[in-house]
Amino acid sequence: MKNQIQNLKISFLDKLNNISSLEELKELNDEFLWKKWLLNDILKWLKDLSIEDKKDIWVLANELKEIIKKESLEKEIEIENINYKKIEKEEDIDVSLEFKSKEKGYLHPISLTSKILEDIFISLWFKIEDWPQVETEEFNFDKLNIPANHPARDVWDTFWVSDEINQHKNPWDKYLLRTHTSPVQIRTMLKGELPIKIIVPGRVFRYEQEDARHTSNFYQLEWLVVWKKVTFWDLKWTLDTAMKKLLWEDTKLRFRPSIFPFTEPSAEIDISCQLCNWKWTWCRMCSETGWVELLWAWMVHPKVLKACNIDPNEYSWFAFGMWIDRIAAQRYSVSSSRMFYQNKLKLNNQF
Repeated sequence: MKNQIQNLKISFLDKLNNISSLEELKELNDEFLWKKWLLNDILKWLKDLSIEDKKDIWVLANELKEIIKKESLEKEIEIENINYKKIEKEEDIDVSLEFKSKEKGYLHPISLTSKILEDIFISLWFKIEDWPQVETEEFNFDKLNIPANHPARDVWDTFWVSDEINQHKNPWDKYLLRTHTSPVQIRTMLKGELPIKIIVPGRVFRYEQEDARHTSNFYQLEWLVVWKKVTFWDLKWTLDTAMKKLLWEDTKLRFRPSIFPFTEPSAEIDISCQLCNWKWTWCRMCSETGWVELLWAWMVHPKVLKACNIDPNEYSWFAFGMWIDRIAAQRYSVSSSRMFYQNKLKLNNQF
């Protein structure tokens, strides 16, 4: 009877090797285990054996049963994998196939200008920082020495997130679309990793009347240096170097005293208009003055340093910001910043 079980095992494995479909596998399992159950034809003579032989035969029979189940499962997986590979081959699509495209994409002038600015400041050993465009009132205003009752709040006509969200927030935790990239400077200083030398390019939002120089959403680039013994002269040298690299060597800068609540002293900076070349005739960008306000700069107020846990007696800092849109207009001789947001392919195709 042991030989019969062994022969049954050999017969099963031979037939299993010749199977190529799941239907054939099912028929084989029915033959050896389920419907016909050839093993049962052997075990029906088990009653005529001694107790010791019964134990041995029963063990061999169970082992064969487990072998049949195990080998059948492995064969099923093998057949399925073969079928999957066949389907993959039949339905394969060569996504790498090259084809000639009539229309090619173009980098937007603002993207080009941002990349050039980043390269310039990286060459001056600045790092790039960024943060999401949705900000809290605390970081956008309060920590910049612009509390809720400060008159400077009127300068930033703000896009607030819906009342359904903000009505459950504390006044300083309300969400808004950031009006400048300065909150990133605050968050960087709060990390406590001094000294700091960063630039912060990004998109900002203000509810403004649109004209040749103003749009309701635009791009800024701000920079921040927190170091020991830095002066306004360092700021002027850095700005002059960056603008001449970005535009042309004959570009002139004009500093005008100004007031910002989070800086002292402060200045607004004009550059000589590159569009009209000082002809001043019908130039909407410079309003026929020969100068375009592109930048602002400052030494940061000690209160802001204290709010970020930095000792103003040990460290000083300076910062500046610029409108990337206006820079792009000057660099590429575009008469109005609004054109960058009007999806005019005729403009973009030039770059």
